Amino acid sequence: MTSERGARAPESTGSGQDLASISARFVALVIDWVACLLLSYLIQWMGVEPPQVAGADVLPSGLFLLYTAVALTAGTQTLGMAVMKIACVDSRTGGRLPLWRSILRAILLSLVLPALTAIVHPYNRGLHDLAAGSVVLKVPAAS
Repeated sequence: MTSERGARAPESTGSGQDLASISARFVALVIDWVACLLLSYLIQWMGVEPPQVAGADVLPSGLFLLYTAVALTAGTQTLGMAVMKIACVDSRTGGRLPLWRSILRAILLSLVLPALTAIVHPYNRGLHDLAAGSVVLKVPAAS
């Protein structure tokens, strides 16, 4: 359904849905990261001591991993994706990702370098998308 085979151009998956642009994906990621940072600050403000690893606060990163994995398993969008009108779906079926693939995608996305490979991929799929078998598409406008 949303595979690279049969696509007419890098902007199209061949299924009639357009691929999300790098800029839309980046803005969605920033929105999600800021939301996790704000939640982290709220938790700390309430007096909860965040976990530390080598002196660094890991609460925002942990929240981002958990939030992204759960959001993509429960549906196809995070808050940032919904704002930018894009969705992350299974590249073979077009449906939701299973939990283990959502976790894999979230971990690789958090490492940043795999996500940067989307810039050079003709279909804007970074290593995190390729490993998880996902693709990020524009959400069709409701009629």
